[in-house]
Amino acid sequence: MLIAAREKQLVDAKNAKRGVAYVCPACQHAVILHRGTRVQPYFAHTPQDPCTFQGEGETAQHVLGKRQLATFFAAWGPVTLEKVLPSIAQRADCWIDHQPRPVALEFQCSPINRDEVAERTRGYQQLGVYPFWLLGSRYARQKLGWSLIDRFASWLRGWGLCLLFWDVTRQELRIDHHICQAVTGEYLCQTVWVSDVAALSAGAQRRLWWSEPNIARFRFELDRDLRRSSLALRPLQTAVYLTGHHLAGFPEALVTTGVTAPIFGRGLLLWRVMVAAWLFERPSLLPETITGLAEEAFRLVGGHVAAIRFTGQPALQQAVDTLLADLAHNQYLVKIPTGWRVLAEPHWDVDYTAWLENDEKILG
Repeated sequence: MLIAAREKQLVDAKNAKRGVAYVCPACQHAVILHRGTRVQPYFAHTPQDPCTFQGEGETAQHVLGKRQLATFFAAWGPVTLEKVLPSIAQRADCWIDHQPRPVALEFQCSPINRDEVAERTRGYQQLGVYPFWLLGSRYARQKLGWSLIDRFASWLRGWGLCLLFWDVTRQELRIDHHICQAVTGEYLCQTVWVSDVAALSAGAQRRLWWSEPNIARFRFELDRDLRRSSLALRPLQTAVYLTGHHLAGFPEALVTTGVTAPIFGRGLLLWRVMVAAWLFERPSLLPETITGLAEEAFRLVGGHVAAIRFTGQPALQQAVDTLLADLAHNQYLVKIPTGWRVLAEPHWDVDYTAWLENDEKILG
């Protein structure tokens, strides 16, 4: 904590004096001044008398980072360190009087669970404040995955869905932007470092195109994991087996390229395989039947329709519409007044080995 109170006056730790009594501006409990040669001055509650407002423990990274962020974002408007918000029992690391709406900076260096992030985010949103989550070094080292995306990703103009990381050594902002997912399941992003807030406001200068996924490699790894009795794949293989097929022998007609919103768990391609396996068990399909099959397949592949700051529902609906359009284009389905009618089923190979043999024949 950088700010404490004495006789109803706020005092910055860098200006505080030893031997003077200070209290927390939020909970009014006594705090102790810490001042050393290697760590910037800060105040801290005693373990016996913790703060009742939400916040994280003061590490050297957190203390230093808050001051750096106050300087970095100063161009957006007057910055207040550790602004106390009694109505939601929260304290913003930095508060920016930005127009048209205030911005609260949360510099997260220590572990925090999803419920805590959601609660703090909702608190700011209730006040009409835009919460900026900036992540420290422990998060910067993590591999991009759903856990990070779910808790901290948000949409920013010019950057798409992104994550923000503050590096106290470089004193720069890392932006992992245009976060998406390959159809084979890998999470993707583009990364850039910015040294001033003007670059953040300007948005990305360019957006790279992704290379097409290696579907042959995907089949090989799928077959390998099935042979190793992958627990994650077992329910998918069981469901496809009950339709008379093998997961790794999925039809080429179901292959698609490009990227999707990062919501499809093990990937859009497996989701399409699951939906198609069930669709062609029926001579005709009502819209509500298709919706139910799509949602069940989404669950089986480990999909996530809702994150804290964004929803994937439009992307899921688009995936349903695109799959039906692709199947209709290839004359496997036809639209009828009540829904869809099956015309033919795409070819499934018996298993990966059979597909490999047929693929080699085609290539030869």
